[in-house]
Amino acid sequence: MIALERAFEIVDETLADARVVGQTIPVRSAHGRVLLKDQVSRLDLPPFDKSAMDGYAVLADDVRDEYRLLETVVAGRTGTARLAPGCTVKVMTGAAVPPGTARVIKVENTREDQGVIRVHQHDSASNVCRKAEDVRRGQTILTAGATLGAVEIAHLIACGITEVEVARRVRIAIISTGDELVDSPARLTPGKIMNSNGPLLDGLSRELGLDVVSEACLPDDRDATVEAIRAGLELADVVALSGGVSAGDLDYVGEALADAGLCVHFSRLAVKPGLPMTYASRGGKAVLGLPGNPVTAYLMFSIFVPRVAALLAGVHPRAVERRLRLGFDVQRLKTQRVEYVPCRLSREALVEPFEYHGPAHLAALVEADGFLVVPAGTARLAQGDEVKFVSINKARSL
Repeated sequence: MIALERAFEIVDETLADARVVGQTIPVRSAHGRVLLKDQVSRLDLPPFDKSAMDGYAVLADDVRDEYRLLETVVAGRTGTARLAPGCTVKVMTGAAVPPGTARVIKVENTREDQGVIRVHQHDSASNVCRKAEDVRRGQTILTAGATLGAVEIAHLIACGITEVEVARRVRIAIISTGDELVDSPARLTPGKIMNSNGPLLDGLSRELGLDVVSEACLPDDRDATVEAIRAGLELADVVALSGGVSAGDLDYVGEALADAGLCVHFSRLAVKPGLPMTYASRGGKAVLGLPGNPVTAYLMFSIFVPRVAALLAGVHPRAVERRLRLGFDVQRLKTQRVEYVPCRLSREALVEPFEYHGPAHLAALVEADGFLVVPAGTARLAQGDEVKFVSINKARSL
């Protein structure tokens, strides 16, 4: 049984030189992708001196109560008038200001009457956005390894960049094992259950931005498991299996991994739930043997697959733990393993318990906001203690 931190080290070591290939794609199609090269702005931002608000452009030191209006300039157009003392140009928000503009008088501080602008209040703000004050042409705006979200994509486009070189999406093959699994309620006979792990892992993979290339459901059969692993490795960068990793008579995944030519790096993890979690690799590809209980499958997937995908895309894995206050007392007798306990958050963001029946209780994931993390060696946590909490990503309602 190895500690979680050592398991992370093993995953990092085995995938240190493994990378998915790159591809050049339109920026607008790059959401969730990882940049492979630094990006340099092709434009100054702003590209010209522009008004920060609706108002009247005036020269420096030209402070008076009245100005003669020369013209009005709207965003997207340029004016022709030249500023002079006692004269002004009306500019809309985002419009280019005339050369020599020192400040823009806010329109709400003025009154216009037949071409004369009367000012009833001056202030010291310039209300002018100067050329290149945000970004200079040639400036590095994003570095290799950045993950592109909506803000990053908008920033690239604003800087004149329309194509980027990114890592190909990490491909994953999903395999559910177990004689008891069926995919249709019509096939439910005594002893059978619905295959929920397959859809669970498929959905989690898609939420991570992974490319799900195959999904299979197998009986507890050693040869069939070997063939499914080999087929998955032909298509994918990562293979995730659920079930078949414990010590039962029909748990064949460990043997099948060896038969498929993989090196098994660990098969017992000091995490509750998750003791039989298994990790193997071959030629820069990773195979994760997740325990079959759905809460455990969810937890082990959430702990390991994002890390594996980040390494393959060339990104340093990030911790996702939060620090929150505990709303109840925790006591336990066995402390050898770090324990993840499904919990809710109160309105005050306190970690609170709810009825939980164990790692087969899939409905607990619907009720929970995340997992309380009880460190190895810790027998007691008191109400009010600061604790680690790992959130569960839930679909957002509109």
